[in-house]
Amino acid sequence: MNELYKEGRISDTLYALSRGPHHQVCVFNRSFINGFYFRTASVEGSLDTQNSGVAVKGTDSSASMEWYGVIKKVLTLDFPGEKEVVLFQCDWYDVPAPSKNKGRGYRKD
Repeated sequence: MNELYKEGRISDTLYALSRGPHHQVCVFNRSFINGFYFRTASVEGSLDTQNSGVAVKGTDSSASMEWYGVIKKVLTLDFPGEKEVVLFQCDWYDVPAPSKNKGRGYRKD
């Protein structure tokens, strides 16, 4: 990667990611990402508003699925070149199945 980078054949972003993150991970209880504000569930105990819920749409071979979770921790990996990746550690919950299987949720992880 070093040679490709010196030759200008890969981008700064790809080079930064290829070098891996710093060995220290930062843990937060709130984060502002792309215009959205997220908090962990533990911060919201005494608040009137909630911003700790997340939804992820996915598909498997037979159906479209949605996963719902509540944020427990916000983890940030810092990469050289001022790049960072934000991860959410969540508690995930079962969701209602399609109408033909009413009362049963998806359990496939």
